[in-house]
Amino acid sequence: MVCGETLSHHRADDMPAWITILVVGHLLVPMLLLVNDIWAPPMWVHMVMWPVVVLGLTLLLLPRFKAMVVGLQWATRMGGFDDAPRAAKPD
Repeated sequence: MVCGETLSHHRADDMPAWITILVVGHLLVPMLLLVNDIWAPPMWVHMVMWPVVVLGLTLLLLPRFKAMVVGLQWATRMGGFDDAPRAAKPD
């Protein structure tokens, strides 16, 4: 992550994967239909292109969604963040 905090020890369970599947699926289906309607590529192009797109989007989004879930846990004091200090609010 940008701040250098490791997120591997925080438990986010299945929520980041669930959000990733939801977002990638909602992005992929319109793209697939649009490509098929505009260019009508042969089936082998679909079979090569879409798994690469899915893998790329998944690898791009999954760590960001885990960071989002861990940030939500921290903000609501869930999952072992009971004693974590909060940043001081500026006056």
